[in-house]
Amino acid sequence: MPQDAGLIGSYVSLGLQALIPIALGSFKSLKTPEATIRKRKLARKGQLLDGQEDSDDEGEEEIIEETLTWADSLLFPVFGSVALLGLFLIIKYVGKEWINTILGVYFTGAGMFAIHSTFSSITAWTLRAFGHKSITYHIRISAGIRQVFHLPTTLPSMILVPIAIALPLLYIPLGRPYILSNILALSLSTATLGLLKLDSFLTAFLLLGVLLVYDIFWVFATPVMVTVARSIDAPIKILSPKSSPFALNGKPLEFTMLGLGDIVIPGLVIALCLRFDLANYVKSHPNQEITTKSKFSKPYFITGLLSYIIGLTITILVMHTFKAAQPALLYLSPTCSLGPILLASIRGELKELWSWSDAPSTEEKEKKILDETIEAPSEAAMKARAEAKALVAQSENEDGNSEETKINGTSTLIEDDDDSWMNSGVVTPDDQGKARKRKGGKKK
Repeated sequence: MPQDAGLIGSYVSLGLQALIPIALGSFKSLKTPEATIRKRKLARKGQLLDGQEDSDDEGEEEIIEETLTWADSLLFPVFGSVALLGLFLIIKYVGKEWINTILGVYFTGAGMFAIHSTFSSITAWTLRAFGHKSITYHIRISAGIRQVFHLPTTLPSMILVPIAIALPLLYIPLGRPYILSNILALSLSTATLGLLKLDSFLTAFLLLGVLLVYDIFWVFATPVMVTVARSIDAPIKILSPKSSPFALNGKPLEFTMLGLGDIVIPGLVIALCLRFDLANYVKSHPNQEITTKSKFSKPYFITGLLSYIIGLTITILVMHTFKAAQPALLYLSPTCSLGPILLASIRGELKELWSWSDAPSTEEKEKKILDETIEAPSEAAMKARAEAKALVAQSENEDGNSEETKINGTSTLIEDDDDSWMNSGVVTPDDQGKARKRKGGKKK
């Protein structure tokens, strides 16, 4: 009986650890709706031209992301099989010590970025829950009046930098303790869910289906996956001790484990459910300025979480009953697919579910990743803004037309909604009265 109680506690701990990165990563995958971004850009443009500071650009920073399509889903089991078989062959013929060293170094570097990203998000959400809003500082690098680098950050985020560096660096010297390994694994899962995004539910269900077959084959048909999971000592799985970690020898003897793939793959679908909830809310509230911090109903997200809990519970029960490793996706894929489909059928939204797409629009694909706004207080921006306003004023004084100004016989056109002067350099007349282009500026 005590042994069963310890196992139950281990299984509960494993499930709770799996839910943490799924919930955090889902909210990290949200982005401000395009309608809100357009409104804020128009407001910001007006502030800059009026000589005011851009007081609130929160939520408009470019987010690095990778969108997966149905074609990418079909390649997942192919690349996964190649990687898995390669690791198995290295472990069998070379030894696990060498590959553990390589992976330990790799995950130490990747863990620094993952821990900083995850812990920064947790800190920001915690402070916001207590009503504290952190001041955003902007680190900018400009070439002339063109901005080439922009990094918004906060004081808590900067304080977390040494912690994010120290924890992964201690992973190998401390002997790869399972607690630190779990922190790295959960941070990597959270960061991955914030980075990778499925473009539609068709892609989501296709991904769950093909990886279901992949999981069954490599677990039941071959010893490859189980051997790799047990041999590699790296943060590619989360662990929970079957017995108390405070035993007399100070070390738990056995662990229950869950691979990161069994967290990230269903997590991608659950994150898609949350973004679908946000899209539905935006659609039903067209006049409201909605951001990622707005409160909105989350029926599909909650259903996705419940589906994952049901699937993971079934996995644990089968594993405990038959005393053998189980391919978790065998149970997680059906539950995480059926949950959203059943809810959509009940709500009469099945057609909307299948037709909805979260793929980037053409405008988003063509948009540059670098933020090209100019820092309002900077001397270069203020000078350029003053010159533009002076040209407009001069034009109005000469002919009452704010469209065109003549300088030494050269016409310079300034449009009310054109701020390309902020990105393109300055157009000035040369000695012959011809327009001359500087730093990539466009001749007009």
